[in-house]
Amino acid sequence: MFAIGHFGISYLIGKASSQLLDINLNLGLLFSISVLPDIDLLLFSFVNHRGPLHSIIFSLIVCLPFFITYQQKVFPYFFALLSHSLIGDIFSGGLQLFWPFSTNWVYVLDFPVRGSISVAMEFIIFIVTIFIIIVSKDYQKLLFDRTRRCYWFIPFGAVLIPLLSTFGNYANLPFLLVVPSFFYLVLFSYLLIGSKFDQKKGDIK
Repeated sequence: MFAIGHFGISYLIGKASSQLLDINLNLGLLFSISVLPDIDLLLFSFVNHRGPLHSIIFSLIVCLPFFITYQQKVFPYFFALLSHSLIGDIFSGGLQLFWPFSTNWVYVLDFPVRGSISVAMEFIIFIVTIFIIIVSKDYQKLLFDRTRRCYWFIPFGAVLIPLLSTFGNYANLPFLLVVPSFFYLVLFSYLLIGSKFDQKKGDIK
């Protein structure tokens, strides 16, 4: 799954769990953590993509210090991080979910990442995500809460790199995901360099 799908799934899960637990979400942190396991793409010489950094143990290691400090406020972010592997990738080729206890690749289904079914589902997730952001008025948080703008660097890179590496023919990025990618690229650019608005205090900074 590309970043478009990971953003959407993590947002929807984070949004639902935050409402159940009455937690105010830091959307920049949520979007960042949604693609955090894919940092292994930059470390390909050292670890396999969808290897150790996509395991449940990695998610626990990342979140444990924050659980100790922030307790239940971390749950939406933890669920979002888990969703990267348990929803985003387990249906498209699998991953080493139980590393280091097992190096076997675990998957439920094996839809090709660039296959029509996977790409269509990501596009639908994008549409649903934008709809919920508008209906829930989370766009106000995105546009007017400018705290910790550094959180948006990771999501920005997650959509920029595929576009740069395939510029001209989009050989690697499916055409249906080009528009969502540019949408997020413009949004994240604005959030990183746009005018600074009044800041609101969030739960996790």
